[in-house]
Amino acid sequence: MEDNFKILNCDQGDIVIDFNGYIVKVSQLDLALSRVILDNGSLNKLNEQLKSINSRNLPSIKDSSNWLDKGVDCQILQPSKNWQSGKLRMKVIIEFSPDEPESPLDDLRRMINETTS
Repeated sequence: MEDNFKILNCDQGDIVIDFNGYIVKVSQLDLALSRVILDNGSLNKLNEQLKSINSRNLPSIKDSSNWLDKGVDCQILQPSKNWQSGKLRMKVIIEFSPDEPESPLDDLRRMINETTS
């Protein structure tokens, strides 16, 4: 199956998702996920996970909303480059991949391919 996921942009209006009768707006899902990330307990859990894979913890930030809004001061080192100062920001991304309806011509194409191969 081809990776055909597209980002659902919450700024484009209220997109509604139906999970078999469980209906939620993308904007509400985005807000709830952001709040989960900002919840101090969740940042602590993220640090626990980082520790479990022998990584260092994220710093404690006075205003934790900066992780999602303004960004947090840091430096980044990319392969074959020098350290670069800047800000790091986390984003919650919600994606959707539409089911491709089968074209009526698909059967005809299959039959032609079978007879020519």
